[in-house]
Amino acid sequence: MTSNFNFIRDEWPSIQADCVRAEGYMASDPRSACFYARRAVEQIVALIYDIDDLPVPYKDDLAARISEPAFQRRIGVGIAQKFTLIRKLGNRAVHDTQPIPARAAVDVLRELHHVVVWTAFRYSANPAAVPTGATFDPALAGRNAPLSRDGQAFAFLRGTE
Repeated sequence: MTSNFNFIRDEWPSIQADCVRAEGYMASDPRSACFYARRAVEQIVALIYDIDDLPVPYKDDLAARISEPAFQRRIGVGIAQKFTLIRKLGNRAVHDTQPIPARAAVDVLRELHHVVVWTAFRYSANPAAVPTGATFDPALAGRNAPLSRDGQAFAFLRGTE
């Protein structure tokens, strides 16, 4: 499967899986795209805390972790803003009843791609393999759409799995 996030597949498969899920829902279900992007950010933030051996903040949730001064010094203002944007849109996707605009999903995925590239360049075992010049390609993301009811994803319902 081709994805904007294939470059982290081997090193961080669970993060990559959530990124691909977010991509897959970008066009068909912006709410789910924002949810999975937030979930990926939660894993990335936890990864940075683990690698840098940062102390857990007063409250162990994503907002507090992103706002923690020691964490902010590690990541800088720009990346912190991107994490916060993704967190807020993900929260909105889960808790608000208002529809999530399709444009929000594209914006969240673009920001997610940027923070994944940034994180991989700084924290992966092979930073030279990180596509630092790459930009998020919405057309590529659209190819990862979930299968329809007629697709293989529902084969177990038909007993053809």
